[in-house]
Amino acid sequence: MRRWRHALACMATVTLWGCGGMVDSMSTFLRAGPWWTAAQTDTISARARELEANGELAMALDHWRRVDRITINPAAARSEITRLQSKIAEAVTAHYQKGMAQLRNKKPVTARNHFLAALRLDPTFQPALIQLNARFSNFPLAAHLSTSGDSPATVAKKVFGDKDKAFLVAWFNDLSVDKAMAPDTLLILPKLEKRLSKKVRQKKPDPLAQANARLAKNDFGGALDLASQADPANPKVRALIHTIHLKRATALIASGQLEAARPSLANVPDGFAGRAAAVKALQKQQSAMAFEKARMLFDQGVYQQSLDMLEDLLDEEPQRVDVRGLAAEARYRVALEHYDHKRLIDARQVLEKADEGHEASMALNRTVRSRLSKLAQIHYRNGVKHFINEDLESAIAEWEIALACDPNHDNARENIDNARRLMQKIKALP
Repeated sequence: MRRWRHALACMATVTLWGCGGMVDSMSTFLRAGPWWTAAQTDTISARARELEANGELAMALDHWRRVDRITINPAAARSEITRLQSKIAEAVTAHYQKGMAQLRNKKPVTARNHFLAALRLDPTFQPALIQLNARFSNFPLAAHLSTSGDSPATVAKKVFGDKDKAFLVAWFNDLSVDKAMAPDTLLILPKLEKRLSKKVRQKKPDPLAQANARLAKNDFGGALDLASQADPANPKVRALIHTIHLKRATALIASGQLEAARPSLANVPDGFAGRAAAVKALQKQQSAMAFEKARMLFDQGVYQQSLDMLEDLLDEEPQRVDVRGLAAEARYRVALEHYDHKRLIDARQVLEKADEGHEASMALNRTVRSRLSKLAQIHYRNGVKHFINEDLESAIAEWEIALACDPNHDNARENIDNARRLMQKIKALP
């Protein structure tokens, strides 16, 4: 009875609230309860999966943590949290490693982007913070990776140009001055100007050396400008200019810019070392691009144009198996189009060059020749009928069609000659 009293009391309270105009307050109370927020878990979970699919791992993790706080059964949410934390950790490590690799490849901007990407996923990731602070901050510090056999003295010699500054390396990194360090140790060093000898400072710039330095960085335009400032009568200068043009042409060929490569290659004289190889590479790249265009045309159903390009390639490189195979298929498709449109003579002409190993072409060739043979007989008989009716011109026309269908139809050829002689005799009559 006491249990029913409590239930009745709750019902009475709800009824009084409704009667007293307190429905809105009741609704607000219910929406604030755990049974309301738990009902939102499906929506938040779906949003978390969507964010993860779009690569927003950190935001997806926040959504799963929200689900964990409001759901009645948090086991699934906590499993997703654990999985995402592991995935984020892997992504953070991957970005950091890529950033270090880009630093070694002297690409600091790309490296910085990877470090920032790692911190976006995990703002507390210290290795990325250290790299950003050391290499990209305005504070006069720089990062340096040691190599095998390095000590504070060797690092000071490399970085500062003075091994006596080994104490700075040791002090900034809490090391012993006379102790060797492990390879790939990350060192934080102050930014100092490297000391240059008086001989180096007083040396005049050499345009030839500067041009070679630009060429080593693939700065072809800068290298050519500097080489042009040197004495053109110097054989070394002329050789360097030819080398710059050759390397520029080679780079353009490798990137597929064949038309841009031709003027540079034209500036390299015949017989210059490497020119023959560059010309061969240009021809090979041109052939490869032509083959890809022919393949694209074939895929688009433009078989005749594809076949024309492939036959040109075969004239230059008759041993290319890939070109020969695609050409055989394109030739079959062209002949099949003629056959489908009842252009049997055109189909036969195309199939005259068919590859004997292409079974479909051979089968189509037999079918075309069989039908043409039958057509030749029909037109031959029509010609005979016209001849009997003394219509020599129509007879000759029919026999010529028969001969076109079957060039080996000797009767048609003989009858044409006889009919023409007869027509000449008739015309000669008074």
